Amino acid sequence: MSRQKVLFYAGLVLALLVFAVGGAAALARAGSASGMCANGPCSPSVAALPVAQAADTGPARTISVVGTGTASGSPDVAEVTLGVETQASSAQQAVADNQTKMTALLATLKGLGIADADIRTTNYSLFIERPPAAPGAQVQPGAEAVTYRVTNQVLVKVRDVSQLGAVLDKAVAAGANSVYGVSFGVSDPTKLQDEARAGAVADAKARATSLAQLAGVTLGPVQSLSESGARPGPISAAPMAALSIATPIQPGELEVAASVQVTYAIQ
Repeated sequence: MSRQKVLFYAGLVLALLVFAVGGAAALARAGSASGMCANGPCSPSVAALPVAQAADTGPARTISVVGTGTASGSPDVAEVTLGVETQASSAQQAVADNQTKMTALLATLKGLGIADADIRTTNYSLFIERPPAAPGAQVQPGAEAVTYRVTNQVLVKVRDVSQLGAVLDKAVAAGANSVYGVSFGVSDPTKLQDEARAGAVADAKARATSLAQLAGVTLGPVQSLSESGARPGPISAAPMAALSIATPIQPGELEVAASVQVTYAIQ
């Protein structure tokens, strides 16, 4: 081989080596920017790892208030407990007397148009009353005089409150000697509850608006809303003993109260 050919091939090999070294360096620089090296992922000391910066939004800006509302209406239903108490020297006689009087009372109530579903037994009891013994006295078993007392009570719902007085009078005439727990309510409180809720929400917004103005901020949309309650409270009448005169009844008005807690965003 001539000297010129040797020099030609030597120059060609040198050029290839320079090209190979330059290409490897460029690949290493690209891999460092992307987090990859020629043989796989670069180590943290070689690759530049991007770091995401979390936005610092801070706590939510809100105003929380409690609003209340009420609504009133006339009661259209009444409840009363009627009872028959009997006593005798024997349990059988006390029970029989009570059964006779209670049967007459129930017949009277049903004759007044009160449905079976509106009459519910709430108490039936039989107990013995013994006279107190003198201090130091010896009483032989079975020798003392005892009294057997029977109580039978029913809860009656009267759906026409204007007739409640007449119902009580006729119940007493039929044998009821225990009358108490008169209360009034509404058969469907939905309308009053809705009115009370609307008033509570409006009250809450008025309170929040006032607070926002005082604080120099703008009231935003509602973030949360919860209800504490919207229930009608029964109107109770004073307990009554058994009466034989016309019984005046004054139902008055029923009030429903509602309470809500509302959280508003502020700007």
